[in-house]
Formats: sequence, structure tokens, C-alpha cells
Amino acid sequence: MTTNTTESHGIRGGAGRRVRHRRRGLTTIAVLAAMAGALLVARTTLIPWAYPLPGQPRLTGYWEGRIAYSDTDSRQILLQMRYDENCSMACDMTGRIKVCGAGRNTKGDLAGDVHNWRGTRFTLNPYLPRSKGDVNIEKLDGDWSGDVVRMRAKVEFLDADGSWESSRQPSAPPAFEMRHINEGAFDAGCARG
Repeated sequence: MTTNTTESHGIRGGAGRRVRHRRRGLTTIAVLAAMAGALLVARTTLIPWAYPLPGQPRLTGYWEGRIAYSDTDSRQILLQMRYDENCSMACDMTGRIKVCGAGRNTKGDLAGDVHNWRGTRFTLNPYLPRSKGDVNIEKLDGDWSGDVVRMRAKVEFLDADGSWESSRQPSAPPAFEMRHINEGAFDAGCARG
């Protein structure tokens, strides 16, 4: 004698298969969610200056400050810094820089390194066009705390013929502060002054 093992749907084991597929799908979603969560925790732990906890400040983003080369020459500096996990030259950050004032507006790219895991100390190397007869920023060293960055700039003055004279160089690196701004302020920065 044979027994009928066909279920109410006419398919052997049909309901059981649906339950197994549903469980497999939920398991896959749970594994993907756990992996995403682990990635977020790792980034927040290992790179807190770029991926801070909610409500905490970040070093990456847009910044604005004013550097004074002399009593009569001060210029606006705007930075966009972003974490670069794909940088090929051992740099942690890349971005853009604008220097505005004294009848000259220059812009270029930048790359930099953080010197500790929290990002409180860092160095930026701007790639700006060299200006003859003007001050040129060669490097920026920063100390970051919350919404303020304190910068020291290594600058060089080039004569109008492009030559460098030690007697015309600043005696100390100009120091200045920068504060967070939004992308719109960065984009409009040089147009404002």
C-alpha cells in the first residue's frame, strides 16, 4: 500500500521549501547587515577624524581662514579635505585649496597625512601654481580640535623674475585659525573677497 505525501498545494514539500528560502534570505540579509555594521564600527574606531560618532566633529569637510603675510597683506584660505583610502602615495587626505586676496585668486589640489589616529595633528601639501613676485604656500601644518584648526604655513616669496632671496623670506611661519564652513561657502569663497 502506498501513501500520498503530496501536500495541499500539490507539490511535495512546497511549503517547507518556501520556509527554507525565506530563512535563507533573512540569514543573508542579517549577514550583510552585520558586515556593514562591522565596517562602520571599524571606520569609527580606526579613522575617527574622517568617520566620527554621531554628533562629534570631523576633520574632513570644508574650512575657511585668513592668513596674514604682513600688516597690509591678508588672504582668505579655503580648504576641502576628504579621506582618501585609495591614495597611492601613502597620504590620508586629498582635496582642494583656494587662496584669495591681494588681487590674486589661486586654486589647486592638496594631499596630506595625519600624524596620529585621532587626526589632531596633520600636514597638507598644496599644489598651487607658483606666483612670481608673490608669496607662495609650500606646506601647511595643522592642529585640530573640534571646530577649529590652528595652522602654520611654510611660505616662500619669489621675486618678479622667479628668483629666491633669503633676505625676503618670512622670519617665522604665519599662523592662523580655520573654521568649518559648508560647500556653498567654499564654492563662493573667492567671489566674496
